[in-house]
Amino acid sequence: MGEIKADLPAFITSITKASGGDEEFLSAKKDFRTNMLIKLGILAEYVTLTCGGDRTKLLSSGFELNRARGEKSLAAIKELKVTAERTGEANTRVKKVAGAKAYIHQYTPDPLMEDSVWVSKFVTDSRYTFTGLKSKEKYLFQVIAIGMNGQETVSPAVARVIQ
Repeated sequence: MGEIKADLPAFITSITKASGGDEEFLSAKKDFRTNMLIKLGILAEYVTLTCGGDRTKLLSSGFELNRARGEKSLAAIKELKVTAERTGEANTRVKKVAGAKAYIHQYTPDPLMEDSVWVSKFVTDSRYTFTGLKSKEKYLFQVIAIGMNGQETVSPAVARVIQ
């Protein structure tokens, strides 16, 4: 907490100087902001661990509490867009899902069998480009949005032949 209080005047000064639009001051402000957020995150983790999840103790810490994690369920993924414009590549894209923290983009050779294995790429973006796919082969693609506390929603599967 002492470090954060000590850095606060310099952070405020960097905000003031950056208001003129100078790139060097903007960069310094960004660096200060990142540093302050890291320190606040560490402090919040310490407070949370010290309070052992006791809501009353957490409220007395001075930090505002987020709503309970996982309260809202993830919206369904209604459409998966798959494009295969380059040889050996396929692009998967879904609309961002509110509350999703990560996405799993997957493919498997078509047809889908009991022993089919999905190749999975875990990313934070709702888009992904698969490379190294076999030309003139048909694949099934799907995307899974992952939320808090293991929530997930799966897109419909889409089949595409790769160029």
